[in-house]
Amino acid sequence: MYVEWSGLRATVIIPFHRNLQQLALSLPAARADLPSAEILVAADGAVDDCRPLAAASGARVIEVPGPSGPAVARNRAAAQASGGLLLFVDADVVAQPGSLSGMCRALEAEPDVAAVFGAYDLDPPERNFMSQYKNLSHAQIHELANSEARTFWAGLGAIRTKVFHEVRGFDERFPRPSTEDIDLGYRVRRAGYRLRVDPAFRGRHLKRWTLRSSIETDVVARGIPWTQLIHRYGALTNDLNIGFDSRASVLLAYVIVGAIAAALWRPLAALVAAAALLAFVAINLRYYAWFARRRGWWFAIRVVPAHLVHHLCNGLSFAAGTLAYMAARVGVRLPGALPVSDWTTVMADATPVADTRR
Repeated sequence: MYVEWSGLRATVIIPFHRNLQQLALSLPAARADLPSAEILVAADGAVDDCRPLAAASGARVIEVPGPSGPAVARNRAAAQASGGLLLFVDADVVAQPGSLSGMCRALEAEPDVAAVFGAYDLDPPERNFMSQYKNLSHAQIHELANSEARTFWAGLGAIRTKVFHEVRGFDERFPRPSTEDIDLGYRVRRAGYRLRVDPAFRGRHLKRWTLRSSIETDVVARGIPWTQLIHRYGALTNDLNIGFDSRASVLLAYVIVGAIAAALWRPLAALVAAAALLAFVAINLRYYAWFARRRGWWFAIRVVPAHLVHHLCNGLSFAAGTLAYMAARVGVRLPGALPVSDWTTVMADATPVADTRR
């Protein structure tokens, strides 16, 4: 159960645009875990009236013109938060009992840690293969990640309010859900603070994935912008899904596809494709074994082609993101390009740091 400590109070922030059915699960779960916390629902150009649900859970609605995107919505709510800790929960994430209060206790126990975040749980409600695979893959990556994180995840994460304002919050130049939380984490690290990932803190993701939405998200919403952030912050490290194994898997994925295409004219190229596929599976055997332990080997076998497509998307994203970044550096803005300058630098000359002393 949540207990206030050292004069600090927790504020839970949930950005919301539509889908009351999901909010009706996410909001009460947050209230049950933190019965005395302040809860703010950032209604980002909401097309559904969330006020009755908010009132039922003792939450306050912050109206945000838009939709302006979750970065703006979270920032507007954070500007009105009274808590010394900000806990972010997506409207389609249902925090498991003890996860939010657990993050509060984790930050209490480690005063030198600025932020902590968790992972998706192992039982996503959507039963189609892609939904199971995408959500479980996220959980697996966070389970095996270095606990000393270099990024942040706003789906289920907590950060000290003072640090959040010091780095100027989320970059509002992300108009849609993207990598605004990864960007925040990079800036927190650059400011000299520690971040932690702890898969003991779980949330159930209610989103339904399809092959098409997976590819669009992997390339447009995450891959291309994340690549630009990697270049901006010099953040190509062996962690999460940009580690050495992932980079080797991207190369092998393209060798496999290229060799299969070449086999139409050079049948011996099929041997190259087979060898590359064996290497691809061998490099990722730990990954597939994780799925096998939780869903059986038939599920794990089906993960292989989905994982191959994921790495093809990663290769395309890295190439496109690198091109967009390099072009922006010389003043040419390509579609999907992020600004060269980071948000903390842009805002440092525009507004003073908020006074977060409580």
